[in-house]
Amino acid sequence: MPASPSIITPNDLQSNQVNTLQQYIHQNHEKLEQALLEQGAILFRGFDVFKPQDFELLAKTFDSHLKNNYLGTSPRNIVAGTEYVFSASELPNYYPIMQHCEMSFLPTCPRRIMFYCFVAPSFGGETPISDFRAVAEQMNPRIKDDFQKKGIKVIRNYCAPGQEKNNSFQLKPWVDMFHTEDKSVVEKQCAENNIEVQWLPGDALRLVSTQPAFKMHPQSGKEVWFNHLQVFHAAGAAIEYAKIAKRQMTLDAWKINLYLQAVTFVKRFTEKPIERAMHICYADNTEIPIAHIRHVQDLIWENMYFLKWQKGDVIFIDNFAISHGRMPYQGARNIMVSWTS
Repeated sequence: MPASPSIITPNDLQSNQVNTLQQYIHQNHEKLEQALLEQGAILFRGFDVFKPQDFELLAKTFDSHLKNNYLGTSPRNIVAGTEYVFSASELPNYYPIMQHCEMSFLPTCPRRIMFYCFVAPSFGGETPISDFRAVAEQMNPRIKDDFQKKGIKVIRNYCAPGQEKNNSFQLKPWVDMFHTEDKSVVEKQCAENNIEVQWLPGDALRLVSTQPAFKMHPQSGKEVWFNHLQVFHAAGAAIEYAKIAKRQMTLDAWKINLYLQAVTFVKRFTEKPIERAMHICYADNTEIPIAHIRHVQDLIWENMYFLKWQKGDVIFIDNFAISHGRMPYQGARNIMVSWTS
């Protein structure tokens, strides 16, 4: 069943003013916490959230433990005039962002993630969410047993400073993620997050982290599918875009779908998995069957809710239960994000 959020509108508050919404969040914090625990997401729609500072105020009111350190893979920029608001992603508009729980490969990943719509896209650009509790529950027992017993290993390869290439499949330089050229600082941050650092020739960097495939929700105790499998696996993007093309039914989507199918096929024979920008395998270094990837992505889509943005929308998401992503889009789109400890 899709992970539909709890929706709060001005009709519930008798006002569309952002100050009224802030007061409501403050006074009904316990009620909202319970709704977030049960539904996994809360959408505030129709309020006058005109600027990023309004969004930051609402996010702080609900959870004061906002953070601005980011060890994820998506390129993000801090929004001027704020301390904890970032662009959700600077990836090209045709690029799909597959479902994931934010920074799931870190031992101290965000408890909550919050999004704000500053400019709504004219076509596509939804932020789908999926219930990863349901994915865990519905998974084929044999496939689930493999993931439970073996765990997973995440591999990310970052180019050296000044070695960027015009390649959509390449991750940003490691200096852009850590905001330093001091390798000792990088090593310290990685050690704090149980990430293995491997310095490669030419000052390139490989990060390796091993983790269980599932996580127990700290409040409900429910088992959650909690990892970046379909994001990091080489076959994930092609499987995803086939679904996107079928949903969007545009010529561009079908062209990109065919391109990804071809690129994925070629890379399977021309690249070593460990040398790809991103890769994921079982923790014992054995490869995960593509049939398992396809099964997981089918479950994710069966439990997906497509949030079609309206200007001023704010959504709070329980990052330990509900995933998020991004559909390709056309035209302008400006979605912003904050997250907590």
